[in-house]
Amino acid sequence: MKTILLVDDELEILKSLGEILTRFGYQVIAKQAAQEALASVKDGANIDLVITDYRMPGMDGLEFLNALRQMDPSVPVIMLTAYGAVESYLKSLSLGVFEYVNKPIKAKDLGRIVQAAINSAEKTGT
Repeated sequence: MKTILLVDDELEILKSLGEILTRFGYQVIAKQAAQEALASVKDGANIDLVITDYRMPGMDGLEFLNALRQMDPSVPVIMLTAYGAVESYLKSLSLGVFEYVNKPIKAKDLGRIVQAAINSAEKTGT
């Protein structure tokens, strides 16, 4: 079973996405703060994919991604945002984000993107 680290400061979104991903057969580690998510990685959680919100208090998605890359440079990341902008899109891509997705996202689209990210990581041997 693949494990997804889900990071979003909005509890309702965290619950909703977590339920969707669980129905698709993934194990989900849900965190409301980037610092908590980083602590999970640092503590040795075996993560196959990270899905993170872009705009969060304390540490935004890009800062989180930078810190995550220092701990695990190969884990695929999907960036979610309700505030899509070209600048954040380009910065995300430059940091190796697999996909940059605008909220809200339909369950079937999320499932397709998650599967593609995991398949891509498996092909590259990560």
